[in-house]
Amino acid sequence: MTTDEAARLHLYELARGAFDEAAADTLMNALPRDPDRFVTKDDLAVLGNDLRAEIAVLRNELRTEIVTRNSDLLRTLFFGMVASNATLVGLVFAAVRLG
Repeated sequence: MTTDEAARLHLYELARGAFDEAAADTLMNALPRDPDRFVTKDDLAVLGNDLRAEIAVLRNELRTEIVTRNSDLLRTLFFGMVASNATLVGLVFAAVRLG
């Protein structure tokens, strides 16, 4: 709900009637011009909870991606070492046979 100038003037007149003019001025200066534009503590709490949930999802996705990449890397290294060792064994057998 947007507060228009007529509503603010009406509130000022009521405050001036209940208090003195200086207190009414202080009250009106303390109130925001458009209260809908300001964030409340409840809004920040909801935003914080949403951010925590999103961060948890992102953390899980990253953890899954890291595990997948690590397993792919380990598989590649394992088969590379097996192929390297097989080549070395073949070269040793060839050297013994020729020598």
